[in-house]
Order: sequence, then C-alpha cells, then structure tokens
Amino acid sequence: METETTTELKKIRADLNLLTNLYSKLVEKLIPEEEPEAEDLKAIHNIDKISSESELLKVFDA
Repeated sequence: METETTTELKKIRADLNLLTNLYSKLVEKLIPEEEPEAEDLKAIHNIDKISSESELLKVFDA
C-alpha cells in the first residue's frame, strides 16, 4: 500500500530522471565528444614515474 508521500516521491524521482536526461542531451550538443589525439592516448596509457620527497626537494633547491 503506497502512501501519498511515497507516490509524490516517485513522481519527483521521475521528474529528476527526465531533467537529468535532458541536461545530458543538451551538454552532448553543446560540447561534442572528440576522439583523443595520438599524443593524448600515449599520455593516458603510459605509466608515470612517482617522484620521491628527496627528488622534489632537489628540484626546488630546498
């Protein structure tokens, strides 16, 4: 048995889902998705070296 509050919450959730979908479609139109360039793909897939504290202090002359 649904209460009035439960019914209203379900309506609000449906409205929020609708607004979220509309916003998503608007963003897709305004900001089209681009394919990454070769340089970007290389940066994404390369494993970065993590510097130690002593290496950072050397760079900053501290």
